[in-house]
Amino acid sequence: MKKFVTLVAILGLSSVLAACSSSNQNKAETIEGSYVLISANDQTLPQSIPPVIDLSVSDDLTEVQIKGKMCNLFNGNANYQNGVLQGNFMMTRALCNEPELNALDMQVSQMFAKGVKVQKSDDKLILTSGTDTLVYQQKALPMTQKDNTK
Repeated sequence: MKKFVTLVAILGLSSVLAACSSSNQNKAETIEGSYVLISANDQTLPQSIPPVIDLSVSDDLTEVQIKGKMCNLFNGNANYQNGVLQGNFMMTRALCNEPELNALDMQVSQMFAKGVKVQKSDDKLILTSGTDTLVYQQKALPMTQKDNTK
């Protein structure tokens, strides 16, 4: 009887761990994509050249490759665990004509270095770190053109 209880406890624990792992997998898979920044700390941004971010999730769902542009281009890898992305970027260092984007360059780099809580709601990606919040909208996938030649 003792062995049976131990076996049931082990199976129950395995099920709980599998459910947690599955939950993290689903979250990682849903954040993958291309996004356009629509607001930073509740401020709308100039859209002359909209800031973007692309997230590509690794096969094991624990690392995310990040590429983007505020004023400058940035890229790097971030660890993804329990809904938090954390990592450092390489970034170009040019001065922009739009001061908001210059400030966002430093902000996004600092946010990811500290760790960013990731939330996905419909087509919005919300990144939060401390008091900073960036809201991105997922880009529509490009339409494929039909071949009308015969």
